[in-house]
Amino acid sequence: MPREETLKEVDKLLAEAGWHPERDEADRVAELTQFVIADLATHDCEVSLFPAAEAFLRSYGFLDVKFPYDPGRTEHFNTCARFCSNEAEEITELSEDLQQPVFPVGWDKIEGGLTVIDPLGRMFCIHHTGFYYMGVGIREAIACLYVGGLQPAEDYFV
Repeated sequence: MPREETLKEVDKLLAEAGWHPERDEADRVAELTQFVIADLATHDCEVSLFPAAEAFLRSYGFLDVKFPYDPGRTEHFNTCARFCSNEAEEITELSEDLQQPVFPVGWDKIEGGLTVIDPLGRMFCIHHTGFYYMGVGIREAIACLYVGGLQPAEDYFV
C-alpha cells in the first residue's frame, strides 16, 4: 500500500489531468470498448467488458496523467488502451494465469506497458519483461508507476 503522502500526490496528478468525482465518460466508453473487443477478437483474444472495467473507464477513461520528474523529463500514463492488439497473446495468457478476465484500461508511456484491470479492481501491467501487479484501483496503480514498486504478478496467479 502506498504511503498517504504519495496518494495525495497521485490525487493532485489526477486532478491536473482532468479527473473529478462526478466525471462520467459513458458516451465515449461504449465506442472505445466495442473497438477494443473487436480489435482483439481479430487476434484470437476474447475480452468482454465487466462492471469493474466499465466503472474504471467511465470515471478515469481518456485521462493523460503526467509525471513531472524534473524540468526536462515528463512521463505519462494514459487511461485509454485503444490499440492493444499487439499484446493479444499476453492478455490471454495473463487472464488464464489469474483465472480471471482482464480488460485493457491504460497505457504506461514510461515503459510502454499495457495496463489491464480484473473484476476485483486489481490492476496489472503487461510489459515486455513480464507481468506485474500495480495495486487495486487507479490511485495505487499510478503511485506504483510514479514512485516504483511493480510486483511480480505471479504472486496473484491461482
